[in-house]
Formats: sequence, C-alpha cells, structure tokens
Amino acid sequence: MPHLFIDYAAGLEAYLDMGAFCAALRDALAGTGVFSPDGIRVRAHRADHAVIADGAEPYGYIDMILRIGAGREAALRERVAEEIYAAAEREVAAHCAALPVMLSLEVQEIAARFSVKRLNTVRSRIDARGGR
Repeated sequence: MPHLFIDYAAGLEAYLDMGAFCAALRDALAGTGVFSPDGIRVRAHRADHAVIADGAEPYGYIDMILRIGAGREAALRERVAEEIYAAAEREVAAHCAALPVMLSLEVQEIAARFSVKRLNTVRSRIDARGGR
C-alpha cells in the first residue's frame, strides 16, 4: 500500500516524461513518511482515445486515484493528498506550460475485509539489501 493509479491523455507524452512523473510521485509518497517503501506502487495508463472539454484544441488531463488502507485520520489523508498533488502539480507546471491541462487526485480507502494480499517477495528483497 499505497496504489497510485494515473490515467492521462496520450498527448501529454509530448510534454511530460511519464516514467519520470511516476518516479517523482513515488518519491513524494515515500517522502510523506506514511507508507512503507516496499508497498508503494505507481502506474500510469495512457488514454489513446479521449475527448477533453469542448474538443476544440489539444488539451491534456491527468486523473490520479490514490488507494490507501482504511483507518487513517482525515487530517492525515488530507495532508497526503496535498503533498502528492503538489508534487504532481510541480511536474506538470515545469513541463506542460504550452498545453492546457487538468490535474485531479482522489484518495480512496481500501476496505481491509475485502483486500487479500498474502504474497510480497519485494519486502524481503529490500530488507536483504538493508533498505527500508
């Protein structure tokens, strides 16, 4: 945990390196101090077919959904949302000045009762390297 899903308009790739964008958001998630590094997952999915706003010109969008374990205080969720959004906003502002862009983030809680995750060999690999 957490899982950050990024849905974005394909045209953004001419302005923004999505691999670097994902890495910046992974660093932001780790930097919150809330999440264990071995559980962080950031992935981006390009929308090859999208009509944005009035369709009159090329626009971009990045829609992010952050899924986290349930039970954290609202103030903590708000802080995490602000920190992740600010990191995304910095990246977009630095690279997409010539493209009108919409940026959004929603934080969702995962109900533990319906979440199964018994297998994680990543944790032992990180521990073996002395990470964490």
